[in-house]
Amino acid sequence: MAYRPDVDLAAFNSVTKSIPSLYWMMKLTSWWWLLVLLGIRNAWAADLAMPRPPMSSDSPSAAFFDPGVVQTIHLEISVENLRKLNAALPERIFVPGTFRWQDQIITNVGIRYKGNSSSQPGSRHKRSYLIKFSEFEKSQRFFGLRRVALDNGIQFGSLFSERLITDILNDLGTHAPRCNYASVYLNGEYQGIHVNVERIDDRFLANHFGDPSGPLFKVHEGGPGADLRYVGTDPKTYEKTFDLEQGKARAAYPALVQFIRSINQPRSPQDGSRLPRVFEVDAFLKTTAVLLFAGAFDQYTGWNPHNYYLYQNPLNQHWSYLPWDLDVGFADHAFGKVPVLDGWNAAWPAPVPGRPLMEQILSDPSLLARYREEASKILETYFHPDVLIPKLQRLHAQIRDDLRRDPFPPRRATNPGDRNYEDIVTSMAAFIRQRYALAKEQLKNPGARPQPKPMAQRPPDSGPQPGPASADAPSELRVVRHAPGRVELRWKDNAEGEVAFVVQKCLSADGADFQNAIGLPGENLTEAVDSAVQPNQTYRYRVYAVKPSPEGPLGTGVSNPVTVTIQQP
Repeated sequence: MAYRPDVDLAAFNSVTKSIPSLYWMMKLTSWWWLLVLLGIRNAWAADLAMPRPPMSSDSPSAAFFDPGVVQTIHLEISVENLRKLNAALPERIFVPGTFRWQDQIITNVGIRYKGNSSSQPGSRHKRSYLIKFSEFEKSQRFFGLRRVALDNGIQFGSLFSERLITDILNDLGTHAPRCNYASVYLNGEYQGIHVNVERIDDRFLANHFGDPSGPLFKVHEGGPGADLRYVGTDPKTYEKTFDLEQGKARAAYPALVQFIRSINQPRSPQDGSRLPRVFEVDAFLKTTAVLLFAGAFDQYTGWNPHNYYLYQNPLNQHWSYLPWDLDVGFADHAFGKVPVLDGWNAAWPAPVPGRPLMEQILSDPSLLARYREEASKILETYFHPDVLIPKLQRLHAQIRDDLRRDPFPPRRATNPGDRNYEDIVTSMAAFIRQRYALAKEQLKNPGARPQPKPMAQRPPDSGPQPGPASADAPSELRVVRHAPGRVELRWKDNAEGEVAFVVQKCLSADGADFQNAIGLPGENLTEAVDSAVQPNQTYRYRVYAVKPSPEGPLGTGVSNPVTVTIQQP
């Protein structure tokens, strides 16, 4: 029998008391070394590709998400519809097509590009795909699934972050999608290796909660209340941010407002935090630790309060946080953006102060102690370099042959210094070692809560930087439109041979402290969207192109600056 790391330690302790010698061994030995003796750490580290037991209620789709198998998926789109798909960019539209996996052939499915990197018309990188089986035939499903997502894996953590993070979250028993790898063909032409990620929908909810009938909200691009700050009683304010994926709006939004209002109440000295009464705390504490150790900063727990779902379980009325879009991780200052290592303290897991859900945990000594206990276990069980680096290497080995014939650039777009997948694995391994050593020391000696280190304070030389004024610099930069939670920019591209564009911004109307904010892989790009904006803030933007060179990525000169003020909705 192989012990698993998500074993109930309280129940385990009660059993060991009936065995005196083992009980006193536990008293005299740290929990980690005992787990090593019992083989828990080694059991999880034995083989990343080992399939998990299929969910009894969902065994057909369990085969589709088997982590030990690189799936082969064929998509077919007519020439005319493929032209429409590409002509619509950067807008992402569905066109009809055919989906084939093994002997399963489903016609008249909706197919569109997915994600910002796939929305750029001139992108040199592979595109992500979203397949919606019910787009044109409402009752059509694939093993009960409404949608399948095929991510290109070119951003921060490349093809490996989502696999590593979701495998850990699933092994811990939290609510995270399943995923594996897939070789994707479009009209018979190989499109490269993708990450096949389970979507969060009614089938996912049934598997995780038993009852899928509760309200499900998705936060994609931020906006009013995205940080779970209470912004009034009007549900329409929250509708701008929280997309209702399931449930009736008349009942769902008032329930959401009530939940947000409750977690904004200060902790009572007599009663402690109200959070456990309305929220699934244990799963969130584990998820918070995993996202921190992985450097998955593009979440509520990190710098950008988006890329998550909220679900209210009708069986107990508790809300749950469901992480989503976990391809970001295992990089520090990627594209010069976020100070993950020196700005995200493992003992104080809130790099951005003031977010009510995180403040409830940090202000309650019992919840903070529970978090640190869980974090310490997770760090040693899953993120020890002797465990995680071999798993990363096995992932690479699993798809190495597919990567050799991948027709797209072999790099993670947000880290131009990684020139191939061997470089990617090496730099991710270096991050894992640094993160582990730093986190272990922080959890051992928490000290006082550190001062926040926002993105604007990152080292000025991180990532590519603008060069001197040049004729190939972008020009005619302008704000196309803006709204709470969103600024759309457009410019003229004057460069040739570029591999990316970088949008810089600063937080003032006339400031010059520009910092890299948005990295866009590809050439001939002329548009960008900044969704990391807040009401009543003024932002100043400029953009430059990035070209390869023997010394590494070099920036052109910068465009004209533009300024915009975001009004309160």
